[in-house]
Amino acid sequence: MKILIIDQRGFQLQTRKMLLEEAFEETVESASALGDVFMAYQKGVYDVVIIDHGIENGQQCVDHILEIDPQQQILVVSTAIHCVVTRCQDCVDNHQMRRLFNPTPIKNIIRMVEGFRGYACDHYDPETNKIKV
Repeated sequence: MKILIIDQRGFQLQTRKMLLEEAFEETVESASALGDVFMAYQKGVYDVVIIDHGIENGQQCVDHILEIDPQQQILVVSTAIHCVVTRCQDCVDNHQMRRLFNPTPIKNIIRMVEGFRGYACDHYDPETNKIKV
C-alpha cells in the first residue's frame, strides 16, 4: 500500500510516519508544503493520502490532489467542523474522502486506512447532512 502523509514538519509528522510504516510494513512518503505535494504526485499515485488540513495551504493541497485524481482516497485530519468540499456527504458520494477530528490517536488513523471505504466521517449526521460536535 502506497501512503502519502501531508503535515507540517516536526515531531507529529515523523511520529505518524514511523507508526504507519510499522503498522503497514511499507515506506510512507511525507510532504509538508504544497510544492512537496506537487513533486510527490509527479513521482506517482498513492493508495491513500492522509492530510492534516490545518497546515498552511492545506485546502490547496486537497484541491490539487482532487484535480489530479477525483477518486483519490484522502483521509483529512482536521480540527474544523466544516467539510473540505462543498457540503457533507459530498466527500463520500463524489470523492473517496473521509475525515477525523484532530487530535486523533494513531490507531484511529490506521483503522481508517485499513478499512477506508467502510467508514464515514467522525460525527457525521446523515439526517442533517452536517458534522455534529
